[in-house]
Amino acid sequence: MNRRFLIALAGAIVFGLLAIFLAQKYVTQRVQQKIAEEETNVVIAAADIPLGTEINAQQVTLARFKRTLIPEGALLKKEEVIGRVTTSDISAKMVVLGKQLAGIGALPGLSGTITEGMRSVSVRVDEASGVAGFVSPGAYVDVIAIMNPQLEGAKAVSKVILQKVRVLASGQKNETNKDGKPALVNTVTMELTPGQAEKVKLAEAEGKLQLSIRNSTDQDLPKTPGATKRDVLDDIALEQRALIGTRQNGGGGARPMPTIQPWTINVNNPNDKQPQQGPQVKKVNLEKTIELIEGTKRSRIEMVP
Repeated sequence: MNRRFLIALAGAIVFGLLAIFLAQKYVTQRVQQKIAEEETNVVIAAADIPLGTEINAQQVTLARFKRTLIPEGALLKKEEVIGRVTTSDISAKMVVLGKQLAGIGALPGLSGTITEGMRSVSVRVDEASGVAGFVSPGAYVDVIAIMNPQLEGAKAVSKVILQKVRVLASGQKNETNKDGKPALVNTVTMELTPGQAEKVKLAEAEGKLQLSIRNSTDQDLPKTPGATKRDVLDDIALEQRALIGTRQNGGGGARPMPTIQPWTINVNNPNDKQPQQGPQVKKVNLEKTIELIEGTKRSRIEMVP
């Protein structure tokens, strides 16, 4: 009796353990299957890939990503990436996106990074107009032109002529000055339409260009009125004072206006404006006079009613 009980107990334990093992294996397989359905391979950069580089097999690898976390435009197979040219810098361990690659067959270098229908145009910039060296490939800038309008006699104005322009490259190149000596100048290469290229090159030849960096995600393209000298100062009274070259109410070390002494005029001889003695001398009321300024010479004339 005891023996049969022990055999039955041992059999129950074995079958119980087997059932647990099979159930655990089934659950594990289902979880793995579920994970496999939720995840997929995504191509990522194995190292930093610079702009204009033809990608090789050593520069990319595969990584598992949840499908819900995969960025839009991500590439899933190495074959879709190898041999393509990058149109922007790709940092290591970042997902490779289709928009970061030039079309199939594009050549390495700058020509392969240009969007179809666009042109690359280089302009000369100084340290200030190039935003102090912070303009880098892949950045977006607005282009400001400072030049004289076409109307005769018009003063210089500033105007935003292009917005959200992609920078392809920045660096230095050798040019020859007017005196024939070589000089190293800073340049920025931008991606423009043919029409935009015409505007930029004319503005560069006729005036001066300035660049302002913008947020690459900013899609706002406001219409600006441009600016003249009067817009900058916004003070007509200041302009009027600038004609005289003095500052009212003193301050700031300004030279005070000279005090004008009242004059006397000889009644018998109006041309004699020297002070006279005696009853024939009359004083001039300054409220009925005007001051005449001729260069550095000042004179005061009495108004006759």
